[in-house]
Amino acid sequence: MVDAHPEPTPKPTDGHPPELRGPWLWAFQGCAIVLGLFALWAAGPGIPEQHFQLAVYTLLTWVLTLILRPERRGTPWSAPNMADWIVGATLAGCAAGAILRADIVGESGAGVLDWALWTIGAGAAAAASIRLRARNVALIAIAVLVFVYYETQFGELILRPGAWTNTDFWIATAAVLLAIEVARRGLGLWIPAIAIAALLYAHFGYLVPGALWHRGSTIEQIVNYLMYSQEGIFGVMTSVMANYVLVFIFFGTFMERSGMGRFFIELPLAIAGRTAGGPAKVSVLASAVFGSISGSTLANIVSTGAFTIPLMKRVGFKPHVAGAVENSASLGGQLLPPVMGSGAFVMSEITGVPYVQIMAIAIVPALIYMLSIGFIVHFEAKRSGIRGMESGEVELATTVLRRGWFHVGPFVVLLGFLIAGYSPDWCAVMAIASIVLINWMRVLLAWLSPSQFPRPGDVLGPRGIRDALIAGAENSLIVGSVAAAVGLIVGVVALTGLGLKMSHLIVSLASGNLLIAIVLVALASLLLGMALPITASYLVLIVLAGPALQEMGVALIAAHMIVFWLSQDSNITPPVCLGAYVSASIAGADPWKTGWTSFRFAKMLYVMPLLFAFTPILMTGTATATAWAMVTATMGMIAFSAWTMAWLHRRTTWPEWLLLGILALFCFMPATTELPGGLSGWELNIVGVLGLAAVYQWQRIRPRVRVRAGAT
Repeated sequence: MVDAHPEPTPKPTDGHPPELRGPWLWAFQGCAIVLGLFALWAAGPGIPEQHFQLAVYTLLTWVLTLILRPERRGTPWSAPNMADWIVGATLAGCAAGAILRADIVGESGAGVLDWALWTIGAGAAAAASIRLRARNVALIAIAVLVFVYYETQFGELILRPGAWTNTDFWIATAAVLLAIEVARRGLGLWIPAIAIAALLYAHFGYLVPGALWHRGSTIEQIVNYLMYSQEGIFGVMTSVMANYVLVFIFFGTFMERSGMGRFFIELPLAIAGRTAGGPAKVSVLASAVFGSISGSTLANIVSTGAFTIPLMKRVGFKPHVAGAVENSASLGGQLLPPVMGSGAFVMSEITGVPYVQIMAIAIVPALIYMLSIGFIVHFEAKRSGIRGMESGEVELATTVLRRGWFHVGPFVVLLGFLIAGYSPDWCAVMAIASIVLINWMRVLLAWLSPSQFPRPGDVLGPRGIRDALIAGAENSLIVGSVAAAVGLIVGVVALTGLGLKMSHLIVSLASGNLLIAIVLVALASLLLGMALPITASYLVLIVLAGPALQEMGVALIAAHMIVFWLSQDSNITPPVCLGAYVSASIAGADPWKTGWTSFRFAKMLYVMPLLFAFTPILMTGTATATAWAMVTATMGMIAFSAWTMAWLHRRTTWPEWLLLGILALFCFMPATTELPGGLSGWELNIVGVLGLAAVYQWQRIRPRVRVRAGAT
């Protein structure tokens, strides 16, 4: 029997690896808590200046990454000894002195002090080359110097745009190098490699032949632009992380630490656990809830998959199928409002479309995707003869709701404030406050009447809040560590005009054909997805390809949604399919097989962008046309899912399978299409819908028809 109160899913660590200890542990925890409190203050009652908020966020993120991530992967963490401190402090001091005296040297030439700084600094750098821990000390100190200078000189910097001093240049150079190093520590070599390639392109663009040629920029122009403009280190990626995403990450950690996570697994289990393939449907429902808040496919897989994947295997799903279901369902959380993997915030920032409007536009396509996974799971369970869980193994939904109905409160608070028109970050703070308040009320009621009100297992007292802040800060490093480096890439695109050049190139290669252009964008997104996180991939690709789609007549919001959806494919499409590797590790399955099965289950990810381009499903037409597109897309999704699995009411025959594919195509056809023979798209839509109903009815009245093995 499944425990009515299943073991909690693995929680994030308390913000540090087990080796971190002593002053470094205190430093990490202190910086993490400061970052958390600052984020909540800035999103709530505080009104910090934008430059100050971005500087504090970036500095603390860099310091946390430099403390937490070893310089060489696989190297165990160890604290610096006295020699490391001496070498690191000497190197940082000499570097700081040299940078701050750069203007004096430029005007009057180098003096004895300058030569001494350079000589001692060179010796310290040579010593640090064999002392990894000394380099950590130096890098953290230089990062502090960069942002202290930026903040103390900000008023002067904005008064001399373009007239940068030597000290400005060396501060900017240090910031660019630190952004690349922090990204390398956070996610490996790919993003730094792309950033370095972008910097080389910005300088040597005059050597690039063809349409991508530009006259090139000096090193001074490049690094100063990337540091002191709003298009580089402090660009859209960093701004969205600091203003919106960070506080929602803390919302997710507070939700998990309060016990809400278990409730949102128990409730889907009670609702769908008894149906055919019940645990797989639980995975879809739980992943939709968790993913819509966490905004991370991988975090979603780890949180819900640790519980649902073993259950799926227990009722009969093959390991690679269980992993693929969890991976495909978790990806849907990135598409489902309110968070959408932070994509909604970036989209709103770039397009100027209100966040609530983007939520309204995105919800129906996301639900259609999640429904497609649900139907595929159902068909897979039916064709494999997998039943649901026994009645005695699953609680009643009413019992679960009666025990934990209050966990729905924070979602009501979040959506209520959003609908009322408050900013997303304020809404997240209010939701976090409601989580804490509900938790405290439960503790108080348990103290007043222990026989009637059980004490919550997870108490958000001072220690619980501290742990939630530390865990949230650590979770934010996954994307936060690369935000500035992605800003370098986007900044180079803006500086060189590469976005316009790439758009013209896409239009030229596509010869004006929108379908071919979308295929090219899909291929580009797959390549970028091998190196960049999803939100970063979307941001870079929309800058490069968005104008091309708009030039071909695609509405602004539709172009962004096309790119955003296609940017998700790296989690499910081999050879990368990182989500498949994570889910396969939990399922004990072959990652490659899990990846291809995920691709098979999640094919609606590639169909929906076509509907965004050719139909008004994103509310880009009249209300009637939009409603028609939504209905026909839903029916087409059912036909397409049945065609994918070769199962509707029963296993399909080959003629039925072919017919379902044709009917799915008819349902997806844009209603305004004019076809040869006088047929219109909406007439084909009707044929598709009625044909699907007819095939289903035919299978019902001929349930025992003898067939050969159906198509797969």
